Amino acid sequence: MFALCSLAFACNVPAKGFDVIENFLEQSFAYTVVLSDSDVFTVGIKDFNPNELFNTDNPELGTEDSVANRKKYGISTLPMSFRLNDEEEKNKHELFFRMSGLATEENVKWGNETVFDDFRQVILDVYTAYRYEYKFDEHWTITPGIGTHLMRYENTMDYNSATGKSYAPILDGLLFNTTAWANIYEPHLKLSYKKNEDWGKWQVSSAGHYFYGYGWGEANQGEIGNSEGWYIVNSATLVYDIEQIGRSIQSVYSTIRRVDVGSDVSQPLGTTFYYEATVGWLMTPPFEISFVDNIGLGLTFNYGSAFKGGSLVLFFNQD
Repeated sequence: MFALCSLAFACNVPAKGFDVIENFLEQSFAYTVVLSDSDVFTVGIKDFNPNELFNTDNPELGTEDSVANRKKYGISTLPMSFRLNDEEEKNKHELFFRMSGLATEENVKWGNETVFDDFRQVILDVYTAYRYEYKFDEHWTITPGIGTHLMRYENTMDYNSATGKSYAPILDGLLFNTTAWANIYEPHLKLSYKKNEDWGKWQVSSAGHYFYGYGWGEANQGEIGNSEGWYIVNSATLVYDIEQIGRSIQSVYSTIRRVDVGSDVSQPLGTTFYYEATVGWLMTPPFEISFVDNIGLGLTFNYGSAFKGGSLVLFFNQD
């Protein structure tokens, strides 16, 4: 999680706040920005090691530790988008809204202690963005946008070990059993090429995101820091329509993407880039629901990051 030994030593030095805690909070907000974006990281409901499925032994595809790391993080997102102008207009003004929550549970061991302390984190994120989709022609589209995150971080630590209990008077409110807030701004730009076929559609796209924010709150005596990061997503998507029953269309969905990350994001993800591939089944609703485009079920595979491994996933409003 972080260097507890260094932190314990630092806490014996009088100071207003500590850099190691500030960096930890900055990274916590930063990786939540990335992991809550379904165009960057696909959240699963059941994690597994793909090597067991494919009968391979590739550590970049998944390990016991990386699958355990995936299971440690629980992520829920609810995205919604609203068009602000008429459907007949060529270009689109859109308001995008997403609520998400990230929760983790892990055991903390101090030195040679045999008893573990229980550490839990919850980060809530309310994200709102305005996007303008400009169509050059029937295939090419460019979409600039600006978004803002309002985020709340909270953690709890149950001190079970003797060492943990001895540090509790120092660390409570500073690092553990505390809260923090952040307001993060995220300009972004996406360029895409899309083509409809008799059998379905395919699309390639490239999107760049940069974010920077300000923090405040109880943790680290108010020194929460400034979360900063960037990520670039290059992806290719194919949707093959199987059949249509009334208004409902059954489709096979597949996508592959490369994600490059930097600044406060790269260390928590354990890499500067990774790959993700997803395949599954999609269905549009049999009757019109304004906030539901499609639902489905599939498999996703993460290659090369701290979250490498596979997951069974549920689709909701998948592009």
